[in-house]
Amino acid sequence: MKKVMKMFATLLLSSMMPFALAQRGGGARQSFGHAGHDSAAVDSRQNLALLATDTQREVFAHCMAATKAARKTGRLMGDSNYWDSWRYRHLGYDLSAVSGRMDQFQSALSEMATSHEQFLQELDRDQKTELRPNLSKLEQLQSDLNSQMSQLDEELTAARPDSFRVSTRLYGIGKTIDKWRSQHRKIAKEMSIPR
Repeated sequence: MKKVMKMFATLLLSSMMPFALAQRGGGARQSFGHAGHDSAAVDSRQNLALLATDTQREVFAHCMAATKAARKTGRLMGDSNYWDSWRYRHLGYDLSAVSGRMDQFQSALSEMATSHEQFLQELDRDQKTELRPNLSKLEQLQSDLNSQMSQLDEELTAARPDSFRVSTRLYGIGKTIDKWRSQHRKIAKEMSIPR
């Protein structure tokens, strides 16, 4: 009786095999691990395509260092607590200190943009495609920074510069640099680049 039951179970299982394969999208020649569209395999291929090369890691490190330097230069233009808290905005900035460091700040921002462009040149087409949302946001942030720096320059060259308006412009620039850094950190995570 046990032999009959085992044989019946074996027959039942073997007759169900074609149905199981059909549901997985495969025929009799495909195995379960590779049948149909395996999303884990697709994700794995995308992750491998995004992995940074040693050169990309080097250029990215320079990019982050340039961002850090621009952020630090901006903070040196006034009280460093200013970028950390909205409540310091009413104090304004020392306009002579801001004007005196404006060239240095512009240079730091230019270096930040240049190092980003160098990083973009190191990316291959597949990486650019996968990182398109982040890269689009960075492009928009670059445009915002250019506009904000132009507005700051207008404020500083006005007949009677307003300390509060200058400080407001610098606050906006600081926030944009913080967003820039945040987008680069997201790219680092996607490309498995250690921070």
